Amino acid sequence: MFQILHKEFRSVLDQFLQSKPIKHLAAGQLSVAQYRSYLKQVYFYVRENPQLQALATIYFRGRQREMVRSFYSHASSEIGHEQLALNDYITLGGNADNVVYKNPLPATTALTAFAFYQIYNKNPLGYLGYLFFLEFLPTRSGESIANQLMSAGIPENATTFLRDHMEIDVGHNRLMEKYADALLKTDADVDAAIYAMRTTGYLYAQMIEAAFADEHEQIDTGWNWDELQADNKLPEEEAVAVAR
Repeated sequence: MFQILHKEFRSVLDQFLQSKPIKHLAAGQLSVAQYRSYLKQVYFYVRENPQLQALATIYFRGRQREMVRSFYSHASSEIGHEQLALNDYITLGGNADNVVYKNPLPATTALTAFAFYQIYNKNPLGYLGYLFFLEFLPTRSGESIANQLMSAGIPENATTFLRDHMEIDVGHNRLMEKYADALLKTDADVDAAIYAMRTTGYLYAQMIEAAFADEHEQIDTGWNWDELQADNKLPEEEAVAVAR
């Protein structure tokens, strides 16, 4: 099953590398502001991933439960990685004072929402396709992307998120082989994972394109009240309004 997914990944990766934002990067046209805007969106989707991966195990049954420990360990290793993206964002001049309490761009929400939709409303094992794309992208194309970033004037100390995943995801790639062979047992399971992988590659490219388009961060996505209320905070202007 792993070999089937890996073969499909090569096709999905080829399409991703031909997407508009990646060709923009390869052509040396990327600006620092565009990459900074991208990192802000990375923060939002990566923040959700550890809990999302743990969530997927709720549907594991029978021998599938043997993968729960690996899934939890894998998810745990992802905790805090959003801070790497935020650190890179700050290194490039971004103001992170309110980032954690803002909503992501709609295209970023679509990427994250698709994974939740796959788990809750379709074959939950299709989630492996989402995970497969995100884990193999840095190990297969990270080096060339890192070189293109430096050619575009992005300093190496602002690529910590990418470089960390070029290393840590080597081990995660081995886990993907274990997951695929242990969990995907039917044609329906494999098709679900392949569809999710294709969709993830497409949505990821859409997220990057939207981030580049918002390079000056002019789109007001509004406050994420769930995050604000969880920390018992109010935006400054809202606090003033309440005080009145």
